[in-house]
Amino acid sequence: MIEPDVQAEGVALVAELAEAGAPARLLGGVAVAQHRHAGWPASFDRVYGDIDLVAGSRSRRAVEGVMDARGYEAALPFNRLHGDRRLLFLDHAHARQVDVFLGRFSMCHALDLDGRLTGHPTTLAPADLLLTKLQVANPDPKDLRDAVALIHQHPLASDADGDVLGLDRLVEVTSADWGWWTTFTDNLARVPATAVLLLDDATVVEERCAAIASALDAAPKGLRWRARAKVGRRVPWREQPEEHQAGIHG
Repeated sequence: MIEPDVQAEGVALVAELAEAGAPARLLGGVAVAQHRHAGWPASFDRVYGDIDLVAGSRSRRAVEGVMDARGYEAALPFNRLHGDRRLLFLDHAHARQVDVFLGRFSMCHALDLDGRLTGHPTTLAPADLLLTKLQVANPDPKDLRDAVALIHQHPLASDADGDVLGLDRLVEVTSADWGWWTTFTDNLARVPATAVLLLDDATVVEERCAAIASALDAAPKGLRWRARAKVGRRVPWREQPEEHQAGIHG
């Protein structure tokens, strides 16, 4: 039952999980590729290997049932150890894996997604995708490429509804946690240089990055945020992803 095309398989998994009562959405590079709108340049294209999904925090059994029915092999040692928050399945025929996060996406920071599995029919909202791409210290070039694509393909909007880059969501996450704000803005500052390499005219991306940075900087911050900001970079502000997490976010 597994589709040989990685994009087709990702969409099929979202549909089958919905039928099983486990709403899920794509994340990672396969999700970004679902946002190909008018003016998508060939320089944004890349090879997509694995499939990353996020499902509800209570949907483990439904996920396992769908994946078994489609012909995936569960990575049992991994799933026994991490199955309360993450599941891994193997597709040997196509040499790829499916990573399913349950309720939240956690690498250097935790992103709660339990209430974010609506809106776009197959993927997380563009703002959530951008948060996942720019929350890792020293992001991989493919993640910066995907961030450029997301920013280039989506106009900014204060309201996160619709196929737009929702500033409200970016503010909500980064204004609640100085560490999140620091990692995200550090990485956002790297995006324009990547855009220059990928685009003949990077003006739109440069202007949108500047607008995002300005909105995040101007947003009100709470007492806890300001107290942590005084400590600054002298104390670590992000988690170090475990070895098994490296490279999984396609």
